Amino acid sequence: MAFDDLAAAVEARFTNVVRAPKFAHARLRIARFALAPSKLASDSALWTARRRTRGGGEHDLELHAALTGNEYRFTARPSVPLPVHVGDERHLISLQQTGEDDWRWHTEVDHAVGSMPPSRATDVFRALFASGERSAAAVRTDYRLAFPRTAQAIGRLLRIDSVGTAGQADGSTIVTLRLVVSGDSVGRSFPAFGTFIRKYVEPARYHIRLASGGVDWFDAQSAKTVLTVRFRSHDGELQPLTGPARRLPDTLALQVDALAKIGLFTVGVTNMQGEFVHVRSTRERAWAMRFTTEPDWHLPLIAERLLSTPLRRPFDGRGVVFRLGFRTGAEGQTLLSRTLDVAVRESAIMRFLGTLGFTAMSDFAGRVEEEENRFIADAMRALRADISSLH
Repeated sequence: MAFDDLAAAVEARFTNVVRAPKFAHARLRIARFALAPSKLASDSALWTARRRTRGGGEHDLELHAALTGNEYRFTARPSVPLPVHVGDERHLISLQQTGEDDWRWHTEVDHAVGSMPPSRATDVFRALFASGERSAAAVRTDYRLAFPRTAQAIGRLLRIDSVGTAGQADGSTIVTLRLVVSGDSVGRSFPAFGTFIRKYVEPARYHIRLASGGVDWFDAQSAKTVLTVRFRSHDGELQPLTGPARRLPDTLALQVDALAKIGLFTVGVTNMQGEFVHVRSTRERAWAMRFTTEPDWHLPLIAERLLSTPLRRPFDGRGVVFRLGFRTGAEGQTLLSRTLDVAVRESAIMRFLGTLGFTAMSDFAGRVEEEENRFIADAMRALRADISSLH
């Protein structure tokens, strides 16, 4: 079945992950020097292809990933084709020098997730929104009865604290979900993962808004372990949170605030504004996000002293581009695809921020990541069992 294939593909991806030595080396190096790319360009052990260009050079790392036996193995190879078996992946990481201190990262990930047509993704989200158009008691009862194993597996990390539904005169419903993230709860089964959640996820604060014409259509914000999500739905179609009902526009304004605590420092951005585009075609359903306006930066005092110019380079020109969605692949496979395109100007401040980021990556690598992988694989197995019971 199509949706079961999707769950199976995700389960495979997080089953006993093994990285061949070349990629294991490259992964840590890229994590350490992503914001100081000159350290990576000359390391021939990292790349599967290198080309000289007028700007300096292009460097590619391609990866094939698949479940072999009971291990999901990543292997670096040149010219990896798009995947055609459920669960297989192709990764492309490209680094291009565009000036003396200017670089551009481009990444692509294609994950084969079975035969579900891309257009069905819209149906899934419509069903999720429509499920909230009832009483709070009915919503709670439904997910517990229809997906008991999934609720138990995911509930170790994320549980529903409250559901609020408010019917409107036009037949639509405003839904407010409060979800609680708990490192203590998940730590009982996955102790290292629980410690990481308490250290990095619980203190994080973020706020995501989608709006059009000055009116919000979707709002999600997290603070002090509580994630609050608000939307308005009518027959599974999103409506503006206030004002008269109208059709969801293809392009929305996106605003993001994101602050994280790393060691003694709180770092992040607020008022990061961009556009959020719904991509709809016969072969693809995707969300395309582009940020071309520099946000307000929140940095330690030591970092602010390193600033000679604003950290605006990633937002110049094409800006920061991220795309996530489903598209038609080869041999009947649908691909869950994501791409990221971002420019970097190497400088003292970027090297400092890279060091902070690598601190979190170092804490995550190893046992924490192994436990997170097992948590996700367990949740997907539970979802597949619930889907099977429904039929």
